[in-house]
Amino acid sequence: MSQDFTDDCFASDHVVQTDMANIEKNFAALKSGFSGAATPSNLIAGMWWFDKTTNILKLRNEANNAWQSVWDFANNKPVITNLSNEITGAMIAAAIKDPAAGTYGLRRLGTTALKACAGNDARLGAIGDASVSQAKLKTSMGNVSTTNTSGVLLTLPGGTYGFYPQIKSSHADSASDEVHLSAVGNNVIGTSYATRIWIKVHSGRTVYAQQRYVTASGEVHWIFILRDKITKKITSMYQAPDHPCFGNGGKPLLLPHPFGDYNEIKHEIIVINPSLKEIEQMESETIVDDEMKSDKDLLEVITENYKIDENSNPAWPTKAVTVGLPKYIKDKKDKKILADYRFMGKNDIVEPIKKIIPKPDYIKVKTLKRISHA
Repeated sequence: MSQDFTDDCFASDHVVQTDMANIEKNFAALKSGFSGAATPSNLIAGMWWFDKTTNILKLRNEANNAWQSVWDFANNKPVITNLSNEITGAMIAAAIKDPAAGTYGLRRLGTTALKACAGNDARLGAIGDASVSQAKLKTSMGNVSTTNTSGVLLTLPGGTYGFYPQIKSSHADSASDEVHLSAVGNNVIGTSYATRIWIKVHSGRTVYAQQRYVTASGEVHWIFILRDKITKKITSMYQAPDHPCFGNGGKPLLLPHPFGDYNEIKHEIIVINPSLKEIEQMESETIVDDEMKSDKDLLEVITENYKIDENSNPAWPTKAVTVGLPKYIKDKKDKKILADYRFMGKNDIVEPIKKIIPKPDYIKVKTLKRISHA
């Protein structure tokens, strides 16, 4: 999308085709709100700009020397930097926002049966035992699979935030399959921890491993496929609502993909980023038996019902995604302290680490299309 705007689009000595092209670009820029990752050119007071890097809608100020953030589309909420204006000063008096003890104010908002409490209320103290139930704990599930009969090293999605993995084979008799956590193999990261699983499969079978993990992300869903360059035979797959570097150091340059045995001469890596609607459709196909006697892995559904659209060429995701949680947080005095519940105050905020994942040159980006079984 062009963000340039041509002010002088017409003159008697202009080339008509050039003028029409400039007019068309101007309409495109206006239609998209000058959408782009970089600041548009030809700035003027009052112009809009949808910043695709931060996912925030911005408006140029009257002096034409700064952008004012208006709406945060990543979190679907307005950007409010203060509660004041140039005419009346503070919109809400301090005594109303933070009243003295026993005095009505904004903290009294609520129903008669359940009112908001003061900041020093005992209920806002330490979290009691069992206060965070399993249902309230945000977790995700990621899967890896392989048909490799020589043994392969795969990266599990959860990393340091993951629980112990579960495994299954495509055959009831899986005695010949070998699966165990491993720190050996090719391309093992030497400067960062990673949770890897080693799988050796009996001929003609597929082994699946899944791991549930604590997460604060899920902005982009990732499917990685490892296949032979010549035969196009798929040997290993990975899927999770997180990039493989999540929980595994949070460093995409050190862990750009989940395949420990990747060989640039022999293999090619395909990345697919399905939409939420597409993922929901796939997940609806994983339930085989309502009584939970038999369920399919999401990668099984992809293998059975979908194939890579070789003619597709979608863009690589440029949205900043969560790659981990910080080792440190900042207290009120902006001092770094350990991100440990023993040292955190009531007002301390832990913000996930977000990064734009760089695209390795050797990775191809594709989409999936459904297989007709007719």
